Amino acid sequence: MTLTKGRVVLPTADARELDARLAGSEYREIIELAGQGTVMTNVAYVAQEAWLRNATIRDNILFGERFDVERYEEALRMCALKPDLRILIAGDQTEIGERGITLSGGQKQRVALARAVYSSRRILLIDDCLSAVDAHTAKHILHACLAGSSPLMQGRTRVLVTHHVAMCLPHSSYIAVMNDGRVALSGSPQELRAKGGVLSEILSLDRSADTQKGEGEDEEEARPENEADVPGVDADAAQASVDDPKSEDAYNAERRAARARQLELDPTADLSDGLLVDDEEREQGYVRPEVWLQYMRMCGGWRFWSVVAGFVVLTRFGGIAQSYWVRIWMSDSNDPATSAHGIVFWLGIYSLLEMLSTALFMVAWLVELGGSIRAARLYHERLFERVVNAVPRFFDKTPIGRVISRFSRDMRTIDESIIGLIVSLGMQIVQVASVFVIISSVVPPFIVIALAMTCAYAMVAVYYLNATRELKRLDSISMSPLLSLFSELITGVESIRAFGAQSQYTKEAMNRVNVHNRPYYLMWGANRWLCTRIEFSGCIVSFSTTVLIILSLDSIDAGLAGFVLMYAMSFSGYMLWFIRNYSECEISMNSVERVNQYLVLDQEAPAQVEPHSRPPTDWPRTGNVDVRNLTIEYVPDTPVLHAISFSVAHGEKIGVVGRTGAGKSTLSLAFLRFIEAAQGSIVIDGVDIAHVGLEDLRRNVTIIPQDPVLFNGTIRFNLDPFDEHPDQLLWDALKRTYLVQQEQDTHSEESTQSRKSSVNSGSNNSSAVALSTVDEDAPPALGRMGGVFTSLDAEIKENGKNLSLGQRQLVALARALVRRSRLVVMDEATASVDFDTDARIQRTIRGLELVDSTLFCIAHRLRTIIDYDRVLVLENGQIVEFDTPRNLLQTKDSHFRSMCEKTGELGHLLNIAQASASKTSCRLTQSPEPESQLESQPQQSE
Repeated sequence: MTLTKGRVVLPTADARELDARLAGSEYREIIELAGQGTVMTNVAYVAQEAWLRNATIRDNILFGERFDVERYEEALRMCALKPDLRILIAGDQTEIGERGITLSGGQKQRVALARAVYSSRRILLIDDCLSAVDAHTAKHILHACLAGSSPLMQGRTRVLVTHHVAMCLPHSSYIAVMNDGRVALSGSPQELRAKGGVLSEILSLDRSADTQKGEGEDEEEARPENEADVPGVDADAAQASVDDPKSEDAYNAERRAARARQLELDPTADLSDGLLVDDEEREQGYVRPEVWLQYMRMCGGWRFWSVVAGFVVLTRFGGIAQSYWVRIWMSDSNDPATSAHGIVFWLGIYSLLEMLSTALFMVAWLVELGGSIRAARLYHERLFERVVNAVPRFFDKTPIGRVISRFSRDMRTIDESIIGLIVSLGMQIVQVASVFVIISSVVPPFIVIALAMTCAYAMVAVYYLNATRELKRLDSISMSPLLSLFSELITGVESIRAFGAQSQYTKEAMNRVNVHNRPYYLMWGANRWLCTRIEFSGCIVSFSTTVLIILSLDSIDAGLAGFVLMYAMSFSGYMLWFIRNYSECEISMNSVERVNQYLVLDQEAPAQVEPHSRPPTDWPRTGNVDVRNLTIEYVPDTPVLHAISFSVAHGEKIGVVGRTGAGKSTLSLAFLRFIEAAQGSIVIDGVDIAHVGLEDLRRNVTIIPQDPVLFNGTIRFNLDPFDEHPDQLLWDALKRTYLVQQEQDTHSEESTQSRKSSVNSGSNNSSAVALSTVDEDAPPALGRMGGVFTSLDAEIKENGKNLSLGQRQLVALARALVRRSRLVVMDEATASVDFDTDARIQRTIRGLELVDSTLFCIAHRLRTIIDYDRVLVLENGQIVEFDTPRNLLQTKDSHFRSMCEKTGELGHLLNIAQASASKTSCRLTQSPEPESQLESQPQQSE
């Protein structure tokens, strides 16, 4: 392919093709094994999985570039972000958290797109940015941004990887159809139209097929898309026009003024300023005694420390005994004529004392090691348990660097350092006390000097400890931002390289390293300050002791004088290490303080309840769901769901739809008790889930999220982590999700003809037809790009990095098929797969694997849920409609019909809904069919 300046380029493929690999290779993130590609370095990249910084929305869009208010406002308008900013507490100054946790998938994708649009890059490489947004928002982005004539987009080449083929084809200058890792067809629309075939039929579709409006749509403004249910959302604000002329700075000024007025009326009001991440908590002053006592209990209590104290005293007496023996030996050697013993005797006794002292030291070290291991294990187990069971809100507000810092650096300090420092401190105390006792017993006037020096040492120690203690705390909390930045760099390295922001992040990393090193540097400066003063004080002690010995020569022999003077000269060293050890102990106990902060985290409900209260082992047996007056609150007195009630029968398939802040995601989270009900209940098969342990609940309810989580391990481990199912069942699940080739092509000619007819109705499903024209007989398999799935022992990398997002969603679906839960919740689970694969997946969902399962499906694509049994329409946290799709579409003023009109597919969706209703009524009147017939029926009906 050769892509020239100023064109809209449309590479397209199905979910079984790794579209992102094409995008990645454009700026050399993929190694080229053969051939070559040349591209300008002036590229802005929008990944399929939007990568955002842990910063404000404005900072993410600017991405280090100079702020230009007109360019910024235009980028917001083109990406339909202005209405979303109206519903956020701080507008574009709202902090989005790590991985954009406070935004929906569609909002994250549009912020990433706005970043590329705002940049000065001339080539925009956009990987499937339309899948995460609803059809109405997708059309606005297409017409205002991707194919728009705004001055901001003039002269810029736009390469768009997408599944929305019918929508984008009329606006494309160059088209490339990918199949089996190759460019199957490419060229301008005119060139491909001349080649004929089914693809020509798609290209000849009039623009009206894509811009068809429903009733009253011309008067409707684009509305924001948001799957995240924002507490306190103003529904009227959510309908603000995307062309709002007022700037974000003006809105921010109004918000600040409103907060100031509110604080004047109520000074105690807790008003959010849009910041999600709070400053890390830091203790102040001395380490509290209870922290010391807690650590000592963890090591083994008073028995353990009594043994340690005994060994410390014995070890110190062993050292004194050696020194005193040398003094006796020297006194005896002064008069060899009267000496009764030879050198062998004196040296033998000295060696015996040395070996005894060494043995005591080794035993003491083993005892200390046992206590240290015991304490570290207990702290780690408690820390791990509290973090794993913390409420989800904790992970939203806490950068990952803070958690890593406690599990790495702080736990290493507890494991390796603290007990050794405490024992050394005890030995230093004994040494200092023994020096005072020895010198004072030989020269009693030294007591006066000792008292004066004690006061001086205490003053020096207080200054030193106050400084180093806080410096260590600053050192600890400055590590977390550095670790968070490294995590951010790893996950966003592709976007950073694509935007050429390496130097920006290098500078940021160096700044954070400098911030982290400053306390450490100052701690060593404080050590030099202490050493200078202790050495000076030690000189005073040595000089004073020497003078006192000279004045007492009449009563002191030479050996005793040397013995005392030796300890006097070493006194400054003992004092220096005593103060340092005490300081190091307090500094190290800061790690215990930091771990203790996480030992009091708010916890989820218990994993298991009392045995007599647990549900039956086969619960749930049918999957009947009864929601009764359910109210959910993120913030007290600010409900997101308002006393909703509905019932779902066994095996029903329910579509859940709604606009911004409707409560869709909140409802899905409530089924797994990620958010506890403020009022009301959810009853599954007669059991209130509030009385079920989380382990029993989450083991029996399956959720398929929009951003699936895959672990670094084999395919088998990701499908069946507890090794509960045979391999054949795992292979069947992969086949049913079209990740591996079926034994035979079940894609019938009837299905092909129905897809072709959908082209003539203006359906976006024409993308599926475009792909099928490349190889009409190709089986529904992954082809060459699916080599990962050749074996259950094949490796899936961390977070599924060796798979496309669509493939990861299919793996999550396969995992659900393996579990075969009676209740399944799908949250945009097929948003990143092409329409043909989505249709196949819907056939699988209606197949034997999930025929007895109750299913809730949250979807942007209304065609995904149009043939479900019923549709639940939420608005402002309340149920506004709950009926069959056909009944809702036949009601002129229904909310669901209005949503379908805005997609431009009302007629097509109504036909599908009526056909589905007819099949359902026929199925209810017929007797049960054999299993083989039931298995093929969903595919034929499609």
